[in-house]
Amino acid sequence: MWLGVTVASQAPPGGRVLVCGHRFVKLYGPLGIRQMIGRCYLRGNDLWYDDTDMNWQNPEQPCSHLGDIRAEVMCNAGISASITQNEVIIGSPGSYEWQGNVHVSWLNPDDVFDSQKSSFTNMNHRSIYIGYSVTQSHHLLSENEVTIVTGAPKDSKHDARGSVLLAVKRSNQLISQLTLRGEQTGSYFGNAVATSDFNNDGWDDLLVGAPFYFHRQQEVGGAVYVYMNSGGRISPEPSVILRGPAGSAFGMSVTAAGDLNQDGFQDFAVGAPFHETGSVMIWVGSKDGVSTEPSQVIRGSSVSPRFRTFGFSLSSGLDVDGNKYPDLLIGSLDDTVALLRTRPVVHLSKTLRVFPNIVDSNVCDFCIQVEVCFAYIFSTGEKSDRDNVTVSFTVAADITSLKPRLHFHDNGHSTYSAFLSMSKKLCQTIRVGLLSPVRDKVKPLVFSLDASLHENLPKRRSPLHDLKHFPVLSHTPHPIRTQIQIQKTCGSDNHCHSNLQMTAQFTDEDQKPFSRVNVSQLLQNNFTVTRLLLEVNISNLQSPGRPAEDAHAATLNISFPPSLLYSGVRTKGEMMTSSVKCSVKHRVLVCELGNPFRSQQKVQVWIIFQFDMSVDTTEIQTELQLSTLSEQSLSPVLVSVLVNHWLLTSLSLISSPGPTSFSGHVMDENLGALLLFIFQVHVQGPSLGRLGNLEVEFHWPWALFNGKRLLYLTEVQVQGARCDPPDTVAMLLEEGKDRGRWSLEEEPVLHLYAHRKKAYILDCVQGAKCVTFVCPLTDMKNSATLTVRARLWSTTMMEDFIDAESVVVRGRATLKLHTNTTNIKMEPHSVDIEVHIYPDLGRQVDFSAPWWLVVVSVMVGVSLLAVICLLLWKCGFFVRHTVALHQGRIMGKQQQHKDADGFLIQGHAPSPPKHWLTSWTETR
Repeated sequence: MWLGVTVASQAPPGGRVLVCGHRFVKLYGPLGIRQMIGRCYLRGNDLWYDDTDMNWQNPEQPCSHLGDIRAEVMCNAGISASITQNEVIIGSPGSYEWQGNVHVSWLNPDDVFDSQKSSFTNMNHRSIYIGYSVTQSHHLLSENEVTIVTGAPKDSKHDARGSVLLAVKRSNQLISQLTLRGEQTGSYFGNAVATSDFNNDGWDDLLVGAPFYFHRQQEVGGAVYVYMNSGGRISPEPSVILRGPAGSAFGMSVTAAGDLNQDGFQDFAVGAPFHETGSVMIWVGSKDGVSTEPSQVIRGSSVSPRFRTFGFSLSSGLDVDGNKYPDLLIGSLDDTVALLRTRPVVHLSKTLRVFPNIVDSNVCDFCIQVEVCFAYIFSTGEKSDRDNVTVSFTVAADITSLKPRLHFHDNGHSTYSAFLSMSKKLCQTIRVGLLSPVRDKVKPLVFSLDASLHENLPKRRSPLHDLKHFPVLSHTPHPIRTQIQIQKTCGSDNHCHSNLQMTAQFTDEDQKPFSRVNVSQLLQNNFTVTRLLLEVNISNLQSPGRPAEDAHAATLNISFPPSLLYSGVRTKGEMMTSSVKCSVKHRVLVCELGNPFRSQQKVQVWIIFQFDMSVDTTEIQTELQLSTLSEQSLSPVLVSVLVNHWLLTSLSLISSPGPTSFSGHVMDENLGALLLFIFQVHVQGPSLGRLGNLEVEFHWPWALFNGKRLLYLTEVQVQGARCDPPDTVAMLLEEGKDRGRWSLEEEPVLHLYAHRKKAYILDCVQGAKCVTFVCPLTDMKNSATLTVRARLWSTTMMEDFIDAESVVVRGRATLKLHTNTTNIKMEPHSVDIEVHIYPDLGRQVDFSAPWWLVVVSVMVGVSLLAVICLLLWKCGFFVRHTVALHQGRIMGKQQQHKDADGFLIQGHAPSPPKHWLTSWTETR
């Protein structure tokens, strides 16, 4: 019959005990049908039957074994039960085809024959298990009548979420007043119920367990719903939902545990039998209700290694050992039950005093005294002068500083720990000293005291001990604090109100500020200066509303970019007792201005930076932040300077052709003299890279205004860079390579007579036509060499300048910067290209002669020609013999035909002559 599946007892000492077995069977009919109606037994405190109490101790069998399952023959009475001073409540979930029922038996303690029974009627709700859990409360829905609470974990009115019914007695019936619905299908909402006043407002609150609730993502297993009572009104929605660990069956058992810590608020316990080896969680009540986190978790493994389902059932509310604290009985599905006795709760009071309130840092040799005092009282209100309580305490000094400024006399550290065993209030005094030198005199010296009970638990397997010797604190102790001040020259309130002000600007090495464009400074960087100064002016002067008291631990923090490197500091100021010291920490320059920085003090600081800026740097920006331990709100100051990069460049003509000449002789491929120009380009500073490049622009005198060529380009070479001339110049160079062939077609010109008295100057403005082309110097580092080769067009010289005493041909080469970046600049450089040309006098022939010599020479020539012609005529030179020549040709041909005819047509008569033949006879 599973006797003992439910055990309940009346709370007062000597009360009765109720024990049930829900599988008790009654045989019915000739066939002996087994009707599982269940049965409960009432016994005295010693579990023996007492004849004098027979009205109470008769077997409680609320269900009849007559009928069928549509009645209560399978009611399983006793699966849940509760007992009070005059009522027995038994749940029977199998009644009415598993609708379930609750049987309430009221017995008049003064009249054994006065009793009353109440139960639910058949409501035709099949398989919802009303009576699976039961309890009752006197202050739930009404102050004047008892409310019966029962769970129906399979209530399927909507979706099998389970429900809890709150009912009252009306004659012999139970009438439902309120039904609470579960949250999740299959969660078994109503598996366990309990009531108690958790916030001490005079009304009982309700707990409902749902052990099979789960949420996979949140890793939750089991839930307990807390319904806080508001003046007899229970809201359908829970006030608090407590969740358990995944798979723990949290909420399988719920019990009102009484006032465990004797703080005036009722507490409760929840079982989670499948959490590890099982666990029980304790919640304490408070005026604010129930928190979401337990105050204590008891694991089965910490109680006994035999537990596997610790917390499957709970029973509480009884003080077993008589120490005025209720104890807790914990069951399991194992063969072990644990009785956990509640340890006495101690309220520990502690005080912390430190004196003097103000310490002079110059004359303090363990001048500080710390006094700690402790006293205790049991939560039941008892005081005991016989029971010693051992307190473990720790005093910490200057807890707000990373590097404490105090140390204790006994151990030399900033913390002190000790034990005090006491039966009443006890105090202890500790000496504390101030470390020297003290940098921070503004921040107060804060002390804290933390204390706990020193626990010396009894050994296992020892005899049962009196728990008064093993108390616990009523709550988690919180440290208490107090503070004192270090003497300083500040106001009467002992708070320093400083008035630090700061201005800053960039200067050159001579401390001259850079010029400004609008509001920004401008640095002209020519890559020759490597140092930069940041001028900072700091003052602590009085102004309206600011008293300008000492600024303790005044510090200047400067954040600077990677292009700057800290080099040093210079100072100049009034009342400077020591120089400003700076150090770099993680690209932040930290400068200590003074401790303290006195009232009415001013200082001028120059921060020296070395810089190595690349050409893509457009701005240098720093952030300055003053800080002090005195009371002042300080904002950062941004100081920046715009940067213009000036390239230092040079263009020089390191080689040029000397004086050249022209003459009237053009031999083979010689167009004229070879002209060689060599240019040198230098640049100081970093390479431009992708930001741009230098370029040389040529104005080249290649022809006269009449189109005749002058200086003809043949080659452009670059060393140290790459030059890509434009297409027009490239074609001109290719044309120059073929000019050798064209020179053979030129006809020399001979001037018989000229007067060379003029000096010509040919340039791009007058006399010459110039072509402009650019030679970009890409990939150039620091220098480049350009070589330009050309030829003088001698023909033009001989045709147009045969009368010249000298000819000067001029062009120009200019070094320029090509970039789209506005802050990179360069002054252009130009050099003139000059060629000095002179006629070659050694190769000229002078043909001038007297006129009579010319006439005589002509006459002699004509006479000689006449004599020669006469002699030739006499010799028959001018007679022509044309007939004989023709005749000879004809006779030769006839003879040839004759020979041929004779060979081919021999024996035939000669043919008659043709009528068109012509014949003649020549007479000599």
